[in-house]
Amino acid sequence: MLLPERLSDVWTRTQTVRILDEGLDDGPLDDRQVLVQLTDQAQVNRAQELTTNGQFAGDICRCLGDLTLALYDADDRILGSATIHGHGRISWERSRFADDLKVAEPTALTLFLAECGVSGRLLSLFTDLVMALGYYERSDTPQFRPAGAPAVLADRQVPDTLRSTLVSIDGNSAANLPEERVHVLVQRLTVAEPDPIARADALLGWLGRLPYPTEALWGEGILVRRLLATLPEADIVAAAATGEPAVALGALNWAVHQPDDRLVAAAIAPTLRRLLP
Repeated sequence: MLLPERLSDVWTRTQTVRILDEGLDDGPLDDRQVLVQLTDQAQVNRAQELTTNGQFAGDICRCLGDLTLALYDADDRILGSATIHGHGRISWERSRFADDLKVAEPTALTLFLAECGVSGRLLSLFTDLVMALGYYERSDTPQFRPAGAPAVLADRQVPDTLRSTLVSIDGNSAANLPEERVHVLVQRLTVAEPDPIARADALLGWLGRLPYPTEALWGEGILVRRLLATLPEADIVAAAATGEPAVALGALNWAVHQPDDRLVAAAIAPTLRRLLP
């Protein structure tokens, strides 16, 4: 039986999909941690669509994968399994078929997993979104924002009320500001913009415009995430849903540093689907 025929057969009988921790060579499936269990038929159908549509690669990824998709019938008997390798590559029963599938909608698959409750999946979209929007560091510019560069603060759309303080502080030092100085920045921002969702929107846009990876993940990025930490998650999620690309990238940056990224994944999903394949 060829792999497409095999997939059609097992999915026809699938009633439950379990997303398990770890990939190949990580022990029996029954011993794995179940991260998510799908029994809703609409979700099962969507899982099938996202993991079976695409082009076969004719080879296999060298990595062992980090998630396993296991399919079960109505009597909870295993029907088949696949491992997920990076962004958009799936290996169905590799030991038998040795032919990875490059899925047709890699971004949609990542978002589906995140929205279903698999944490940490958004990280795989980070680099692609950075490259799509152009917010990556250039070889001819400093990795960290230098002090005394007001034009850089303006280009990053740092809130006006914070620029007079930050202009004398370089990006690397901004990450290590004492808590009391961060508190002063929060107070100034709150006075200038009382609406917490608007504050979150401004901070996410600033975070999204920081050059990746150095400034976005460290340096000034740490400061912005410290400022965001003073806001309720609900306000950050509401701001993330605006659809503005830089805000979506900032929300993605914030989300990958959180223990649970499901709400943000749902909020930015429409924007990411528009920007990424």
